[in-house]
Amino acid sequence: MDNENHILEFLNKNGLRYLSKFETTEYQFKSFLRKKIDVFDPNLRFSKKNEFINAITEKMKKLNYINDLRYSEIKGEKIFNNGGSKKLLKYKLNEKGVDDEIIEKITNKFFSKKLDEIQSALIFSKKKKIGVFYQKKLNESDTSNLKNKWYGALARRGFSYETAKKVFDIDNLSEAEDIINRTG
Repeated sequence: MDNENHILEFLNKNGLRYLSKFETTEYQFKSFLRKKIDVFDPNLRFSKKNEFINAITEKMKKLNYINDLRYSEIKGEKIFNNGGSKKLLKYKLNEKGVDDEIIEKITNKFFSKKLDEIQSALIFSKKKKIGVFYQKKLNESDTSNLKNKWYGALARRGFSYETAKKVFDIDNLSEAEDIINRTG
């Protein structure tokens, strides 16, 4: 019993230290605790480890130190504002162990309209200075090769070909800026 209290105290202390530095999901937090407990007492039974991990996790959730919805909203806003796609957002949240229901809610929040995907793609294009934001003079021989690279950049970011085509069809800088700066 004394050893169990010692393990719980150890996990609680390390868990609080971790949560003071990082916003995290329940899945990530449990993975962190699993690594800590494996180092602390590698011979402990699997069921006992899970019991301790679940106890500490529930305690942190009750204190609202772990909140998957809050984490997802922060991550969603960051990905959207950095020019990420709906597909990238879903992938990143799924990778962090967020529940499918929360993922759907967050993607609908940031990508509810078709124009949201284009807005995010334009943010990325502006950041990378591609498409309408390309500042060098285009000569005819390089245009095709350069556009292929631009399409590739947006594809790697998770945007569809149709979205990339719409973004690169915009040839007016002020129109692109208007789309980026629109709210709501």
